[in-house]
Amino acid sequence: MSTSTYFSKFSHVNEQNLIEDIVIESIQIYGHDISYLPRISNNLDELLGEDPSSSFNTAYPIEMYIKNTDGFEGEGSFLSKFGLEIRDQITFTVAKRTWSSLGVSNRPQEGDLIWFPLTSKLFEIQFVEHESVFYQTGRLQVYDIQCELFEYSDEAIDTGIATIDAIEADNAFIQTFPVTFVDLGFLLLEDNSFIVDEDTTSTEALTGKGNKLIQDTILNFKANEVITGQVSLASAKITTANATHIHVSDASNTFSFGEQIIGSTSTAKATLGAKIQASGQVITNDPLANNVTIETIADSIIDFTENNPFSESY
Repeated sequence: MSTSTYFSKFSHVNEQNLIEDIVIESIQIYGHDISYLPRISNNLDELLGEDPSSSFNTAYPIEMYIKNTDGFEGEGSFLSKFGLEIRDQITFTVAKRTWSSLGVSNRPQEGDLIWFPLTSKLFEIQFVEHESVFYQTGRLQVYDIQCELFEYSDEAIDTGIATIDAIEADNAFIQTFPVTFVDLGFLLLEDNSFIVDEDTTSTEALTGKGNKLIQDTILNFKANEVITGQVSLASAKITTANATHIHVSDASNTFSFGEQIIGSTSTAKATLGAKIQASGQVITNDPLANNVTIETIADSIIDFTENNPFSESY
């Protein structure tokens, strides 16, 4: 025996399109506006499949449905040997046709991020299920995207959306360097004589004491621009800067002491001083960090002068 040849369950394109239209409209009614951040791999480790220098430069707006009706899933919040860990999980549903119109990739990718404005949190995609609704009328209409709360590990986030980019600013490892800006001289004419600003309003102008030399305009670094070392070729993004110091994150390599650095947008030039070490390796943007306490206690237990303090051989 076989199924009836008079009835076709999987080849009615009009019905398939109708169901897909209903699914898309339902997500637009009951879903949420989220942002999808594709991951850019800058230095992928082919062996481990990791990229510690990955970045997120674009956020695509798209509507998705939240499949978790009773709150977050996963292990939730718990105390581990590493401190408080939050492992909230959530499942987003997106229509396949809506995803295709985004033009990012053929399907959502594991490792990419989803910004959920309702909770102001970033979630990392762990798995994408494409058969959650099993071939209704012969076609798949949606992707189920299983995500876990994103754990920031010094990735570059520059989407242009302030609320998303603030995650990097609040959690990135910040290094501080003293800088001495180049070209502090005075303007010269072609005959090498100095340009003088004659202060005619001053009562001392008649005696020549009101005149002053015109100094070169000193360019300063700007926030969020990239600086590059001319010797080490290291680069980093400036978080804040003033006339004497710069604070940088996302360093690609180690800067050399005394080398000249150049800003990508300001074109400012400066000589880099030695990195300022935070007292006791204090993490300024994490007041609950216990690394100082742990390091102090460990120094009294383990002899780190040995080449391998964890081995019994000498």
